[in-house]
Amino acid sequence: MRPIGKYIAALLFLILMMASALHAGQSTTSVVKIFVTANPTDYYRPWQSLGIRGASGSGSIIKGNKILTNAHVIADQTFIQVRKDADPKKYTAKVLAMGHDCDLAILTVDDPQFFEGTSPLEFGGLPKLQDAVSVLGYPEGGDMLSITEGVVSRVEVTAYSQSNRKLLTVQIDAAINPGNSGGPVVQDGKFVGVAMQVYQAGQNIGYMIPVPIIEHFLNDLDDGKYDGFPVLGIDFNNTENTTLRNFYKIKNENGGILVTRVLPFSPAVDRLKEGDVVLEISGVPIGEDGTFAFRGKERLIMSHLITEKQIGEEIPLKVMREGKIKNISVTLKPFATLVPYPRYYKKPPYFIYGGMVFTVLTSDLLRSWGNEWWEKAPLDFNYYLLGSGRLNRQGRNDLVVILDVLSDDINAGYHEYGDDIIETVNGKKFNSFKEFVLLINEIKRKVKFTVIETEHKVQVILDNEKIDVVDQEIIKRNSIPSQFSNDVAEWLKK
Repeated sequence: MRPIGKYIAALLFLILMMASALHAGQSTTSVVKIFVTANPTDYYRPWQSLGIRGASGSGSIIKGNKILTNAHVIADQTFIQVRKDADPKKYTAKVLAMGHDCDLAILTVDDPQFFEGTSPLEFGGLPKLQDAVSVLGYPEGGDMLSITEGVVSRVEVTAYSQSNRKLLTVQIDAAINPGNSGGPVVQDGKFVGVAMQVYQAGQNIGYMIPVPIIEHFLNDLDDGKYDGFPVLGIDFNNTENTTLRNFYKIKNENGGILVTRVLPFSPAVDRLKEGDVVLEISGVPIGEDGTFAFRGKERLIMSHLITEKQIGEEIPLKVMREGKIKNISVTLKPFATLVPYPRYYKKPPYFIYGGMVFTVLTSDLLRSWGNEWWEKAPLDFNYYLLGSGRLNRQGRNDLVVILDVLSDDINAGYHEYGDDIIETVNGKKFNSFKEFVLLINEIKRKVKFTVIETEHKVQVILDNEKIDVVDQEIIKRNSIPSQFSNDVAEWLKK
């Protein structure tokens, strides 16, 4: 390119950025600062919290006198206030809806004065590569509205840090800093996304939640409740290997992915089988690498064709099974993984028996090990989230774990136990935390000893005589408000 060509290209880029900034400036009446008082749960001590703390974020006014922001901005909130740009007054806000899987939340303000002088943002579309965008919000380090410029560098399916769910994202190089979260990303004066997260290991790599995900979230709420984004419930391999394609008799078909596992309780149960080759989803051909054509030469992973649907919808699949083409319809019903995604338990269930603290294994519990929890948390726990244990071959609803031992004579010799998965109680298996609690309660009334065995064949034997009195002494001595969580209390009543 000649020097004059470079200057023209640079000038055009500058003009685009200036136009984007001008349009962004016209959107400032729709941007709010959010002040949050939060009290997060201590998942390792599930009867208590981690303490009250303050935080701030950003949000956008959308139609219906609603404020759209990130779920992680208001997670664990006990009190929320919002403030408009150039307005010194703060207004009390309340949560209308929250979706941790897509990291989105809806707030509103009862005082109608708050919305005077504001205008809801008009939704745009999904930006293209190299499109100029502006990020508006209130990053830490200042109290005034900030506007940063950038371009779209990638459109792909990426894991959301709030939930680990893989959904559509847009990568941008505009600066996104703490406090920007929840703020709008605009293009030509239209709302095209919500600033969400940054990639810490890189420079100027930020992510926004695009309009298709936002609209899915809002449409989901039309019936007054949030169901979330669906999954099909399969593990799969690519079919790039020629011998593999010949073995599964797909050499005369293009593309396709090989179903290697159908997860228990998932929508795919009784509809798909191991060894099936999925060739099309909703009439869209699936490539041999598991991607599909998107907007011309772009490609996305096939899971997007599932997550763009709503829970309850049927999705048609073209499948090759044992060399024959079959058309299968799958109803996308709610599905929870064996180890629930982060934030899927607002308050974790717990049960203290003989001074032993029991709860359910969740991603939230694993995160209580802090930064790099995937290296610090017990290997056995991560096996069920990150390893092949996630396939849930035993078809369990919950994994019950012994977290800790509250020292007492009744559990002498077991004080070092903890961070282990419970396998049986008096030789009986169970599939859920509720079954575990009721099984212990039944055994306590019928026999003298309760024998709890872990996956490592470690046995904890407790004397049931006067164990209720001992437990009350233990929880009083340790300043624990209750022997069990509210849901467990309800199970025991019944």
